[in-house]
Amino acid sequence: LAAAGKGAVELLKRLDELSKGNTLRFKLEAEELALRCLTDYCRYRLHLRYYQLAHRIFNRLHVMTDAQQTQLSKAGGHLYQLLSQKEVLEQGDSEPVIVHHTILKADIRGSTTVTQELIRQNLNPASYFSLRFFEPINQLLAVYGALKVFIEGDAVILAIHEYNNQPEHWYAVSRACGLARDMIDIVNSKNAHAKQTGLPLLEIGVGIAFADEKPMFLFDDKQAIMISPAIGVADRLSSCSWKLRQRFDSGMFNVEVLDIAAAEQHQDDKGQLQLRYNVNGILLASEAFAKLRAEIVLKKLRVKLADGTHNMYVGRFPDVAGKMRDLVVREGRAQVWEGDKVLPAAADAALFYEVLPHSKIASQVLEVARRLD
Repeated sequence: LAAAGKGAVELLKRLDELSKGNTLRFKLEAEELALRCLTDYCRYRLHLRYYQLAHRIFNRLHVMTDAQQTQLSKAGGHLYQLLSQKEVLEQGDSEPVIVHHTILKADIRGSTTVTQELIRQNLNPASYFSLRFFEPINQLLAVYGALKVFIEGDAVILAIHEYNNQPEHWYAVSRACGLARDMIDIVNSKNAHAKQTGLPLLEIGVGIAFADEKPMFLFDDKQAIMISPAIGVADRLSSCSWKLRQRFDSGMFNVEVLDIAAAEQHQDDKGQLQLRYNVNGILLASEAFAKLRAEIVLKKLRVKLADGTHNMYVGRFPDVAGKMRDLVVREGRAQVWEGDKVLPAAADAALFYEVLPHSKIASQVLEVARRLD
């Protein structure tokens, strides 16, 4: 009986051990199973997201064979060409891509009056403007690497592009400045002839803006239409407020900028915060001036003139052919327009930049710069 009792106790102990082992094994297997299920679920969710992403991407892809659709997609930067190695070799170097661009807007004033006077004198306005204004501008385009964006009787918009494979020609702003000066020379020459023939005089205001990006293009049939924020900026810079003409026409410079007083800002025609005087002048946007400083070395001078001391910048830039040309930029501070009066500029007023045309003042500044070299 004692042996039988001892065997029963050992059996119970063995059964307890087996029970604990089974319980532990089931627990470990349950945890492993739960971890495996959770892993598989997460993997499923991941691949489900990949599937949804791929589905959206493939829904946006469209294989095109139509030449016009291909041109539009290419202009919008949405064309992807899948070429074989042989096609890549046959195609050669890829087409250069515009990475930055500069816009020059020239606001021509007085063309309607001149046209009416020409008609009154039984002269042909088309040939007059073509031979004495538009044709000379066309000849300048190749000199500075500019392209026509828009030209009509009272507006000229030109663009200078910078391409990814031609960093040696990244002088878009400085070349736009040179082109603008030559355009003002053309207008001055035309006005000299107009005085001799009794015709009304033309007036021009030029604005130059820079965009650190490529422009977009729309198409009207095969005619490309440029879309760029720089066009609007250049348009505002080229404008001239009629309120400022009598106050600055007798001044030494062709450009002035005034901040509109806070109480009168709502009275401006286009909701702008500044008024501009720009008569036969060239006004640079601040971003364009920063790009100009990156393009060429600008030497800053303090030059004393009859109306006070001014900050001037002098530099040289190459045109497309490599000919070096001088450039003089005046730094000014925006005065204040309040109650139909011009108030002095504050010490912290915004700066503006005027490219000086070929003038006596520009020559004096260049002479000062040469003496300091």
